[in-house]
Amino acid sequence: MHKTFKYLSTFITLVASSYFFSSTCFAGGGEYEFADDTEDAGPAYFGFVRDDRGLNISAAKAILTSKNGLKIEVKTNVLGVYRSHISKLVKPEDVALSCQKEGYSQVKIVIRTNTSNRYVETDCIMKKMN
Repeated sequence: MHKTFKYLSTFITLVASSYFFSSTCFAGGGEYEFADDTEDAGPAYFGFVRDDRGLNISAAKAILTSKNGLKIEVKTNVLGVYRSHISKLVKPEDVALSCQKEGYSQVKIVIRTNTSNRYVETDCIMKKMN
């Protein structure tokens, strides 16, 4: 009986893993609804807000600010993920990211762009204040 359970749990794990890794995802953190949304809206800015231990921070503000004064604020979801656009007229190198959440201070921002400048991936690291 114990051996049968072991094989059954292994089978379920393999089936679940193959389903997870075979589902279609696109750069930008989304699935089909985000596949081509950068053409009209401009580059997609997306990423995680995490604490310095690597734990996701939900309901944090991710603030995108362009050099010309455009400012977009979005909240992270339960996984600490945000996704937004500023404008197709604003270059990714002209946009700064900052993050805010009560009880936390921003420690580090990492920004990565791809060669097409359609997607800008970010990481915002925060530290819990005492």
